[in-house]
Amino acid sequence: MEKIKRKIQNLKKIRLFSYVYLNHFCSRIERNGKGRIIPYKNAVIDLEKGSKIHIGDENICIGVNKLKKSKTETYVRLRENAVWDAKKGCEISYGSTIEILKNAELESKYFTMNSFSTLVSAKKIILGEDVMIARNAFVFDSDFHVIEYDENQAEYSETVSIGDHVWIGANAIILKGVIVGNGSMIAANTVVTKNVEQGVMVGNEKKLCVLKENVRWRRS
Repeated sequence: MEKIKRKIQNLKKIRLFSYVYLNHFCSRIERNGKGRIIPYKNAVIDLEKGSKIHIGDENICIGVNKLKKSKTETYVRLRENAVWDAKKGCEISYGSTIEILKNAELESKYFTMNSFSTLVSAKKIILGEDVMIARNAFVFDSDFHVIEYDENQAEYSETVSIGDHVWIGANAIILKGVIVGNGSMIAANTVVTKNVEQGVMVGNEKKLCVLKENVRWRRS
């Protein structure tokens, strides 16, 4: 009886019609194992022409941990001919965004993504096994616009590769072309523009300075 009750409670948390459609009728979902897409309430999933999500034996859970009565949406959008190769499952918390642009790729093993984080692939992003993305973090593999300097034009999209068991801290930003080694940690509020070695914690050095002395404050 308890098992049945739990199943009923879980069903109440998901978008049932979307669940059935995505896992049994959508031609843009390719299930190669037992895994399924689990769209929780307020999950918005937009799959454009030619896009594909490949699923293995583990579930892709979209919009988990939503607060009761919250209307915050979770977005997964694949543009034309985009591909998400989900070799293992994932848990994407409410308020987060994953967008794979035209002809781009996302290759992932198991990862978790906390609320209000954003991942946008314009070329290719690789997530290793057991990647943990904290709140308000960003992973971009592109500048998304052309940047010119000294009569040169920068390559505005370069593959990002994040290794196994990497923790990306709150408000961190990982930019194009970066490789993050296995077992590393990205400290909160860090902007990563260069490769990160294995087994290290990196952060942007900041100094706390006194702006004014002998200050007081009060509520107005």
